[in-house]
Amino acid sequence: MAVYTKLNEKEIKSIINDYPIGNLIEYKGIQEGIENTNYFIRTKKGKFILTIFENRVDSKEIPFFINLMKFLNKNDFISPKPIENKEGKILNKFNTKKFVLVNFLEGKPKVYITPNDCYLIGDLIGNLQNKSRYCDLIRKNSLSLEDCKKIFQDCKNSISEKEINILRDGLYDLIEASLKDCIVKWPIHLPKGIIHGDLFPDNVFFLNNKVSGVIDFYFSCVDIKIYEIAIVINAWCFDQHNTLNIEKVKNLIKGFTLHNSLTKDELFSLNILAKGASLRFLITRLFDWYNTPENSYVKRKDPREYIDKLMYFNSNTLDFLYD
Repeated sequence: MAVYTKLNEKEIKSIINDYPIGNLIEYKGIQEGIENTNYFIRTKKGKFILTIFENRVDSKEIPFFINLMKFLNKNDFISPKPIENKEGKILNKFNTKKFVLVNFLEGKPKVYITPNDCYLIGDLIGNLQNKSRYCDLIRKNSLSLEDCKKIFQDCKNSISEKEINILRDGLYDLIEASLKDCIVKWPIHLPKGIIHGDLFPDNVFFLNNKVSGVIDFYFSCVDIKIYEIAIVINAWCFDQHNTLNIEKVKNLIKGFTLHNSLTKDELFSLNILAKGASLRFLITRLFDWYNTPENSYVKRKDPREYIDKLMYFNSNTLDFLYD
């Protein structure tokens, strides 16, 4: 769970009193997520989400996230809308921490992913990239391969090779070799644009089997456009026992190409991008797995899922997409 900053009713009221959203009816902490503290708030005028930015987020980058959500809202994309307070400010402070209030999006994440869900996500990615192509906001990916290399160095400094290999025999060397391979082969020449950067199933809401909202834009950045697809292949297209579902991948691509065609170069590059995405989630989870205190409010995510996915991309290609 992730409620780092605990607020009582009086404190919640003191925050929302600065907004034209009516009196408080109820509030509760949201346990999902690992980066920030989130509260669900219901008032007489509607439902809202209060996000308090914790230490893991660089405060200098918060305006990018806010301005991106504002841009997407103006272009009819189903993302949260930042709410201005009575003074017209969106980013505000409670004690020492910055926070934003956004509208609540109806719907729920899918627990069981179908090939049709992947088609809808492909459509969603294509729509996001089309609507953001005239957005001039810029933010570097803070979890690029070079950043992941630094995080793995932090892992090596704080965790012994023996401990890392407890999760899987030879894991230390597997990560080292895979990082080197990805850095050498990374297709930096491919087209870049705005990506969400963290399109996991818990960040996409469905209502009546249609996508009703996308949340958590706090990893969004400018990067290789189809890296977004590579992330989603990792997050949405593996079945139980971490077996890649080819139908899901094909449907994902089919949905995406409703908006944008993919070049042969992009299709050939998807495997190395997917390998890099699996490394990102493996390394960040590995660091948190060993460095998060037992009594922390953060629910650690098991890195072993991404060992299997990394090994898949190491020994397979996505050649079924370009046969």
